[in-house]
Amino acid sequence: MSAKAHRDLSEHSSLVVYQFDRDVADYLYVQVAEHLARRIAAGELALNTPLPAEVRLAQQYGVSLGTARRATELLRERGLVVTLPCKGTFVAARPDIEATGDAAMEEPQVDKRVSTQKFDR
Repeated sequence: MSAKAHRDLSEHSSLVVYQFDRDVADYLYVQVAEHLARRIAAGELALNTPLPAEVRLAQQYGVSLGTARRATELLRERGLVVTLPCKGTFVAARPDIEATGDAAMEEPQVDKRVSTQKFDR
């Protein structure tokens, strides 16, 4: 799966439009989420910066608003972005990239050591 980018050559537009192979077995929202994850991993979408609004994502990827929303939801489920009410959606983490180029979502590392320190009340 690969997205091809081209610039909208309209007079006042700086919009980059990504196109996907719609014959691929994955749902479009999965393809959009995977492409966004690769952009995050590459640093194109930097940590702690806002993700483009869902309406803008829908325009950039040539998909419906619902597809853009589902892609954003998938990124949230993977822990790559966080959404703050009235603020927007922000890049929260970078995925590891496997040799195949697909975003590999690792489980978060959890410290399983139990503290033996006693606390006074």
